[in-house]
Amino acid sequence: MTAVNGAMIIDVVDQADTPVGVISRAEVFQKHSNFRVSHVLIFNSQGKLLLQRLALSRNRNPGAWGSSVACYLFSSEDYAQAAQRRVSQELGISDFQLIPLGKTEMVDKGCLKFISVFQSFNEGPFHYDPSHIDQVEFVSIPDLRRMIANSERRFTPTFLRVFEFYESIRPNR
Repeated sequence: MTAVNGAMIIDVVDQADTPVGVISRAEVFQKHSNFRVSHVLIFNSQGKLLLQRLALSRNRNPGAWGSSVACYLFSSEDYAQAAQRRVSQELGISDFQLIPLGKTEMVDKGCLKFISVFQSFNEGPFHYDPSHIDQVEFVSIPDLRRMIANSERRFTPTFLRVFEFYESIRPNR
């Protein structure tokens, strides 16, 4: 398995999300390259969303709350492959199904970030690396909306975009 770190090679993509080259993950923001990520929203049987709090040792957004799983795509990897890989790696689960919800995008430090969003269902237990993830917690959607509206927690900018996208496509909001 290829290590997930700043040296990992990812695709540079154009404005249409078509690969046009490769770059190390560490160079993406320095060179203002467009890139791809996958986010997975995992719900339990009560309809609560699993959030992860990033470890304080992380370079980007330390201590912020984010999607159940988020990942960069390795070069030549598709969105679903990356999501599948990282759910297993980050949470230690293998029995899950990914449901594609769609794609969104955002500007992140001068780069266009394409985000494919997936949904899954799992009750846990989850086994994660505390050097990467500080904690995980299931939160109801109404509680999450309140936390965001009242700035009760600090969330990653990408998670806020992903959640906004999720809310826009979700029936019976």
